[in-house]
Amino acid sequence: MVPHYSSSDCVIGGFDVPRDTIVLVNLWAIQRDPSVWDDPTSFRPERFEGNDQLRHYCSKMMPFGLGRRVCPGLGLANRVVGLVLGSMVQCFEWESGSGGQVDMTEGPGLSMPKAEPLVVTCRPREAASELLFLGAKNV
Repeated sequence: MVPHYSSSDCVIGGFDVPRDTIVLVNLWAIQRDPSVWDDPTSFRPERFEGNDQLRHYCSKMMPFGLGRRVCPGLGLANRVVGLVLGSMVQCFEWESGSGGQVDMTEGPGLSMPKAEPLVVTCRPREAASELLFLGAKNV
């Protein structure tokens, strides 16, 4: 999240914050807080399965910011990312270049890049190949 200025004197987490102070939100720490998340450092997408779980965890995630300055693309991203990811999984066969194991170690940087780049190959599934061929033929 981008830095914010406090618009008036306030108290944040028990600390007095004077007006016009730069306030930084540590999303990295929030996303890995064991009092908020079960096993916060492991990759467990199944924790979001089901509407109740999704509602519970979405209130704790802030990948697009928070408050008045939330990313204007939040609604579009929430709708499109699942569709694109589902289409890629459905239409392509994926293989990892490292024999199936993916290194999830984080590298240095603002956007938390992977320490080792993910190298994969994909090939269209048979049904998707026919659709892609028909689409290219009609263009």
